[in-house]
Amino acid sequence: MTSRPAHDTAARLGSWLAAHLAGTGRSVAQVARELGVGEEVVRSWLAGRGSGDGEFARLDTPARLGAWLRARIADSGCTVRELAESTEHVSRVTVYYWLKGEHLPRPPTGDEPDRFDLLLSNPRLGLTLRQRVELDEVRRRLTGTSLNAPPPVADWPDRALPPGDRAFTGRGEELRRLDRLLREHHRGRAVVIAALTGIGGVGKTALAVHWARSRAARSRFAEGCLYVNLNGYAEAPPLGPEQAMARLLEQLGADPETLPAAPEALAARYREGLRGRRLLVVLDNAHAEPQVRPLLPDEPSCLVVVTSRNRLDGLRATHSGITGIALDALTAGEAASLARHLLGLSRGAEEAPVAAFTAACGRLPLAIRIAAANFRTHHARTSSIGEYARVLGGDRLGHLHAGPADPSTSVATVMDWSYRHLTAAAQRTYRLLGLHPGPDASAALAAALTGLDADGLRGPLLELVRANLLAEDAHGRYAFHDLARDHAAALAARTDTADERREAVRRLLDHYVHTAYPAANLLRPSTHELALPLGEPCPGSSPERLAERGAALAWFEAEHAGMSAIAVNQAPGEFDVRVWQAAWALFGFFTAEGRLGEHGGLQRAALAAAERLGAPTAQAHMHRALSWSATRMGRFDDSRTHLLRSLELSLQTGDLVGQAATYNSLAVLDGQQERYAEALDHSRRFLALFETAGNRTGVARGLNVVGWFHAMLGEYDEALVYCERALEACRDLDPRERGVLEPKVWDSLGLVHHRLGDFARARGYYRLTLDRNRELRDRIGEGEALACLGDLHRSSGDPDAAREAWRDALAILTDLGHTAAADVRGKLADLDAESA
Repeated sequence: MTSRPAHDTAARLGSWLAAHLAGTGRSVAQVARELGVGEEVVRSWLAGRGSGDGEFARLDTPARLGAWLRARIADSGCTVRELAESTEHVSRVTVYYWLKGEHLPRPPTGDEPDRFDLLLSNPRLGLTLRQRVELDEVRRRLTGTSLNAPPPVADWPDRALPPGDRAFTGRGEELRRLDRLLREHHRGRAVVIAALTGIGGVGKTALAVHWARSRAARSRFAEGCLYVNLNGYAEAPPLGPEQAMARLLEQLGADPETLPAAPEALAARYREGLRGRRLLVVLDNAHAEPQVRPLLPDEPSCLVVVTSRNRLDGLRATHSGITGIALDALTAGEAASLARHLLGLSRGAEEAPVAAFTAACGRLPLAIRIAAANFRTHHARTSSIGEYARVLGGDRLGHLHAGPADPSTSVATVMDWSYRHLTAAAQRTYRLLGLHPGPDASAALAAALTGLDADGLRGPLLELVRANLLAEDAHGRYAFHDLARDHAAALAARTDTADERREAVRRLLDHYVHTAYPAANLLRPSTHELALPLGEPCPGSSPERLAERGAALAWFEAEHAGMSAIAVNQAPGEFDVRVWQAAWALFGFFTAEGRLGEHGGLQRAALAAAERLGAPTAQAHMHRALSWSATRMGRFDDSRTHLLRSLELSLQTGDLVGQAATYNSLAVLDGQQERYAEALDHSRRFLALFETAGNRTGVARGLNVVGWFHAMLGEYDEALVYCERALEACRDLDPRERGVLEPKVWDSLGLVHHRLGDFARARGYYRLTLDRNRELRDRIGEGEALACLGDLHRSSGDPDAAREAWRDALAILTDLGHTAAADVRGKLADLDAESA
């Protein structure tokens, strides 16, 4: 019996399999599961039909593949948008990238969807199974993952390289960058070095090993791979360059007894051993540049991959051709894919518990692996994944360890190894930064926490960034990985005394309050009627001086989350004065930005602090602050309770300005409930009190509010008199206060002229109001002005303009949770009904 050639058998198998798939409608993934093999195997059988010289042979660059796809989409009669919208997991932007020949994805390594394959499978493209398989092979060829590439040496010399990780998933962008590096090396560039850097446990070694064992890398480096663990961050001391050279030479077959002892002679022997050889060299877990430099070959046929928690910036000063690849935590999809694999879950498993599980692990690969092992070993029979995620969230570092016998499987221990290599100043900075609960910190905040000046802090911060214990963004802000923050805070609790930690928090709170209160007055001078007696900041707190409104807004945007968190998290009786002052300062920002629901917890904590202090003025402030959002969110009973208590406290202390501010808030509350007569009475009291107090800003505000409620009662002549007096009073104020108050008066005048039928004048005032509110970034004012413009357009017979203005208003007011959103929504519904 005559045997068939292997390639003929492979081609017949591929043809039969293609016909089977076409006839049954099964997918490659389904067939792979039925046969108990991987998808890669099934695709290799399909690709074995020898189609390399078919219609796609000329698609030898990503740009040519993109051009072919563009033409196919055009022939299909649909647009890129239509194609993307009808393809799950594929966005329009992604398709445009592929059409330009950019960001062509490798086949996924986990159970995440293969977006390229999903696009090819879209029925609108009309591709046959054979075409899809061949185009998939084109993609694989262009990304260095071809199933038809020349096979690597069967007994490829991996030497000391660790085994591959079968659970490896994700890291698509990093793998593409390494593939590009391989192509550059193939084109004859001198020694190319990839530095994979990131926090401990982020998966640097796993990525390096996975890529080193890829088909593309093994095909390129037929003579194999050298690997050495430099122990840069481990329980054992770091490996010296001479020790590392000796181990690498032994992997090349050198007899350790014959290796020279002199460093220069050993280095020469190392260079000689690499000469003319095509080798991949993996230097794992490097500590610093001096440990790595002697190990970098000058042989152009070698390529080097270095992994380190240190950024190794100094290598660029002495070696060209270095590509830095910084690894961050896994994406949400990658983390979920890894967790499902480790937990033995199908892709259809409920997503929320898995997402909570990976979030509790900070999406750090090491943490996910440890948590998954613990769950399967100790918790799977007694709790769900969601319940275990809640347990993890309560004490992440306490749970993220596999056992005392193996310190490498403890997240805290892995981070300890990084910490031990820091200088004393960097260690202290790391610990104290862990006391800050915000998402990130500026250098000024770090200075306040540590009590160091800018010069003294520069070195420790740079050291922490280079060690990948902090990440610095383009705006000069420093952020922890979530688990690193927990680690730093735990170290502070163990290392620094309670007094040292308390003084660090005191400096931070003083920095926040003494920066925020003047900044809040830049945003809304008319909101802060009473200057707070802040006192002097404590030494080392170094408050920032902000001179103009834009800088104040930028500061609050960056700092409000951290400032709120540090104030709320203080134990009762700790820093009560600073807690309520911080809340009052932040109130100016929240009102300016229209953030209705963000500050309730902070204001309640501040009210409790003011009550513990027995400070009636502070309590009155906090009651008014709590009433502000309650009114605008429709909780009118809550608002009135807070305001009546605020009025009572202000009357007790004889605080005229506080009484006036409370009457103003009562007028707004009654106005929201269309109780205009009561609102007018409150606003008259508000005006009279500010006149008695001699507060010019308050008088201008009071005149406008009285005019507004006259208009609400249909008393337009009186309204015009008061509003025009208010506009005149604004001219006597300083530019900042005038800039804030004028749009409120223009809004009132717009309403009056609208009601009087003078649409042109009303439109002019509303436009002025809208433009100024946008300039001030007053989102509530912007939404309300748009709503008024919509009313005006409707009255003047322009329903299309009314619809556009109301839609814009609705988007803003809905986003803010403002009660006025329901009114605007009703007007739009009425307008649509009339059109129908």
